[in-house]
Amino acid sequence: MVVTDYPDAHLIQNLQYNIDHCDMILSRASIVATGYLWGNDASKLTSLLAEPADGFDLLILADIIFNHSEHQKLINTVKATLKVGSNAKALVFFTPYRPWLFEKDLAFFDLARSSGFVVEKITETIIDKVMFEDDPGDEMLRRTVFGYQLSWPST
Repeated sequence: MVVTDYPDAHLIQNLQYNIDHCDMILSRASIVATGYLWGNDASKLTSLLAEPADGFDLLILADIIFNHSEHQKLINTVKATLKVGSNAKALVFFTPYRPWLFEKDLAFFDLARSSGFVVEKITETIIDKVMFEDDPGDEMLRRTVFGYQLSWPST
């Protein structure tokens, strides 16, 4: 398993700390925390696979589509790291913390479709309260977690 964040030493140390202190993880030794900048050479990530493979079976993208200018780089990274096959999936979860930019968040999925992915909405869940109470915008939207699945088309 590989977990990534922006390549900043403090962020990666925090990832490693979370791995080291999570009681639910059975085998911490099999988890690698590393820095990665979307759109860069993905062989750095795929080289970390436990067994030689052409990509990951599962990608989980959590709260990262808010950076609209980086959508294409993120799509390129998914294309470069997701194993081609009917069982490979990329799961994308997000909450629109800036509701006035919600349409720009959703534009990520239009770009995914135009890049060859099948996009399916898999969940829309309203949580009990907003994460940041003083933030502006529609509170109900800021309490909603959206989940989508990206997959390769059937051949």
